[in-house]
Amino acid sequence: MEILEELENFISEFNQNNNVDFAIDSIRVEFSKQHKKKELNELGKWKKLQKNSNILFKLKKRLLHDEITTAYQLEKHNIYYYNMQDAPKYRKAIMVIFGLKQYDKEPPPRALVSKILSILKDVTNLDICLDVPYQPNLQKLKRNYILDQYTTPKGVKTQTHYINNPQIMGIEKITIYNKGFKNSLNRILWRFEAKILIHNIKALYMPLNEFKELIYHGK
Repeated sequence: MEILEELENFISEFNQNNNVDFAIDSIRVEFSKQHKKKELNELGKWKKLQKNSNILFKLKKRLLHDEITTAYQLEKHNIYYYNMQDAPKYRKAIMVIFGLKQYDKEPPPRALVSKILSILKDVTNLDICLDVPYQPNLQKLKRNYILDQYTTPKGVKTQTHYINNPQIMGIEKITIYNKGFKNSLNRILWRFEAKILIHNIKALYMPLNEFKELIYHGK
């Protein structure tokens, strides 16, 4: 069974057994370029992102603990890889595929995502999301977690909050934001999103269950 299908099947089974609707929004894979670059180049044209690119800014915001050097985009898809500073330099890279759960635009083609994962043969971490038709009770969440509100470089407070250290095994960070406002959906829709580390697909059960409980306490 291919990696993407196995992930989707596991999450679908979890959803059925727990009456939730989790979905994969982003996938990241750390890989060695010297072993994978040739096959990745056969998928299409990779273009280098400019330093002032909005996408590069988003990548840096999502990957706070990694130093991005150069980044490349696969044609017009939300599929990127960026070089990591290691020794020897730029030997390793991280593939980032995001926007898989969308309402206002087409997500990256499933067949293409599946092909990339078949080349890389691994998944490092996932963003698992749940969209809810109400504004979460952030005050209730603050009783148990430290919420950091995102403020723009110009000092404007946004409707995005981070739980940067949720103390949940397997979950590195949780983001809560106004998805309806961000994507101009003209309806109330908020997103809970957890960055979950992948060591074993079957081990996803515990972080998913803890994430479900956190969302429940935020109602």
